[in-house]
Amino acid sequence: MERSSLDGVPAAIVRAVKTAPVAPHVRAMFAHLPQRLRLDAHLPDDAERIPLAARQLVKIGLMGEKVALREVTAGDGALSLTVALGERRCTLGFAELSQELRVVIHAILGALFEGSDVTRLLESFASQSSSLATTHQVTRHMLRAPDIDRALYVMLSGITSGSGLGLNRAALFLLDPSRAVFVGKSAIGPADAAEAHRIWEEIEHDDLTIEHHIEDYSAHRTDTRFQNFVESVELRATGAEDDELVLAGSQLLFRTEAAPKNRSLARLTPAPEFILTSIASHGEVKGMLFADNLYSGTPIDDELVRRAAFYIEQTSLVWDNLSLLQEVDTLARHDALTGVFNRRELETRFAQEKSRCQRSGASLSLMILDIDLFKAVNDKKGHAEGDATLRTLGALLQKTFRGHDVVARYGGDEFVVLLPDATGEHLTAASRRIGALARDAGISLSIGGATLGASSPSDGEQALFVAADAELYRAKDAGRGCAFVSGQLVKYGD
Repeated sequence: MERSSLDGVPAAIVRAVKTAPVAPHVRAMFAHLPQRLRLDAHLPDDAERIPLAARQLVKIGLMGEKVALREVTAGDGALSLTVALGERRCTLGFAELSQELRVVIHAILGALFEGSDVTRLLESFASQSSSLATTHQVTRHMLRAPDIDRALYVMLSGITSGSGLGLNRAALFLLDPSRAVFVGKSAIGPADAAEAHRIWEEIEHDDLTIEHHIEDYSAHRTDTRFQNFVESVELRATGAEDDELVLAGSQLLFRTEAAPKNRSLARLTPAPEFILTSIASHGEVKGMLFADNLYSGTPIDDELVRRAAFYIEQTSLVWDNLSLLQEVDTLARHDALTGVFNRRELETRFAQEKSRCQRSGASLSLMILDIDLFKAVNDKKGHAEGDATLRTLGALLQKTFRGHDVVARYGGDEFVVLLPDATGEHLTAASRRIGALARDAGISLSIGGATLGASSPSDGEQALFVAADAELYRAKDAGRGCAFVSGQLVKYGD
């Protein structure tokens, strides 16, 4: 009868067995055996007379993986250990078991397994080794990625690369909690069969590795039609028991004869077999990962599912850590209430842009915005209403200005906008535009602005701010709800 204990064996021998060291690679090798082995042993009643290899093999049987203990006795008589597979047996005595475990294992496997079994075992280890190497490469590149978008691209590269999981397509959807939908974020794969074959031929002809896939992000050599399509897709769970998006939390591989039950998922026209899994962080779902072999039609076997599960688990942990680091960085650089940059980040970017301005000969403009009579809003309507006004203005500023402009909350109800490569004319137009937009949103602004040229002195940052601040007070003295830019009055709507 199979068992996983040493009942009836003296405590000293049980301790000698349980304290025997078994290396992780030895455990992994037995765990990957194609068939289960049986082990019987008769051990000397003196624990010190039991060779280490014998104790290690009995301990492997205790682990309950692919070696099952049947009968282990201790007492008089010679040391004997028998490992069996079906009708085949390998019996070892004191001399054989006095050798290193590596040598003993070779003798056991050689006696019990045929060449085809060993070949399958080697294939399994080769697959596992390749999977570990790919996961190591991918996680290393993800950690080195300059931002989350690049890290997610690297994650998908490992899924579609032939040296990785080798699937045709992979797409990542991020959860939008406010709408309870998964929004298409990133994708890699061909948009049609012709593009698929062109990519495969290029990969084989040029012997492209996963490193080449990762480099494609900056080289833009991959087809982006599938990426563009995925960005237009939103996955929404129906809540039905057979909805794939509901099952994805506990199931990885899906097989379907017809279209998926979930209609939004059906937009991806999945292959008859596809991988779909939710990705969670600290128990909260944050995304959904999809992958399939739509164009090659290659089946997704159990080995690939196992490798995919391991890969997704490891890379998701890296993604989670990067997300946390990004959140910390965002908190350090942004104002918590409005989402714009904080004063510290403004000062850093100010120095950088000033230096660039001097090197390139470009101009640099600065705008200071102040909410008129903001204290009265807090006093009459409460701080919650005041906070709402600040958030509204912050969102309006981020939406209105260019991507490389620096929008920051300087303190209280005062905001600063740094405009690289903006002349005085540009600054005047920008002041008029944002003043009118804020007015339409129910917010009255006083604005002061000034422009710094490349020939300005090294202390130009301070001089520029002082000049813009002086213009702000001129706008307030003029009755508020207007701007002064480089000495000129600017009325909103003019």
